[in-house]
Amino acid sequence: MCSTMRALVPLLSLFLLGGQAQHGSDWTYSEGALDEAHWPQHYPACGGQRQSPINLQRTKVRYNPALKGLKLTGYETQEGEFPMVNNGHTVQISLPSTMRMTAADGTVYIAQQMHFHWGGGSSKIRGSEHTVDGIRHVIEIHVVHYNSKYKSYETAQDAPDGLAVLAAFVEVKDYPENTYYSSFISHLANIRYPGQTTTLTGLDIRDMLPKNLQHYYSYHGSLTTPPCTENVHWFVLADFVKLSRTQVWKLENSLLDHHNKTIQNDYRRTQPLNHRVVESNFPNQEYTLGSEFQFYLRKIEEILEYLRRALN
Repeated sequence: MCSTMRALVPLLSLFLLGGQAQHGSDWTYSEGALDEAHWPQHYPACGGQRQSPINLQRTKVRYNPALKGLKLTGYETQEGEFPMVNNGHTVQISLPSTMRMTAADGTVYIAQQMHFHWGGGSSKIRGSEHTVDGIRHVIEIHVVHYNSKYKSYETAQDAPDGLAVLAAFVEVKDYPENTYYSSFISHLANIRYPGQTTTLTGLDIRDMLPKNLQHYYSYHGSLTTPPCTENVHWFVLADFVKLSRTQVWKLENSLLDHHNKTIQNDYRRTQPLNHRVVESNFPNQEYTLGSEFQFYLRKIEEILEYLRRALN
């Protein structure tokens, strides 16, 4: 009996670990028992007071001229091979530790990974997580970093000052193809199913980000997916990346989730600010969202989107 039990222990351990791994992939944005509304029941931090994303209301953003621009090192062309995976929720690229971001307070953060949030449920649904004056952009890019004072991401992810995310918005109009995204887009066909990986040969994150990396919004919040830990210093760039309609369509329609459905609308709803202060290092009037007509048109699109998601 004892020998039989000893033989079963490794199998039982593997079963339990497999269950835990699967549980981590079970959460969703809009379907099932672990949809966004129920995240706090399984991940208590998701119900906290410093959650992300938020609406960046420009009239309430505090301009801080003392905030210096971010110092990015290693963001230019990197040689080597970089894993890219479909994790069932988004596409994620592993980044080299030579990529560093130095914040205005001197804190140095080490890059860990880069991923995307998008819409695509219909031609009108935009998918950024943060909004600006209630307006959602087409896609949001997240470059996740950890504080260099910690030995690894695994250690930093639970520390109160452990993480930082550099975020950027994507806009689409009648733009030509963004050649800096060509390799990334072409590799999506290799990771259609969750768990599949492919390799990018060479990487230039600098060219995949907006031209202006100096102007940003800054605030303290959380991860936007479970476990929603409230230890993220956010830097949301004011400028945006330009992609062609075809490139956006491919990102919105290339990957499948764990339920064999196309990954779309993989963004969390905006969360209450709860008296937090959002700062910027540029005067608000430097950036506008276009004409008054465009503003109200996109507002209507946002209302229609929320109604659609509320009815699902």
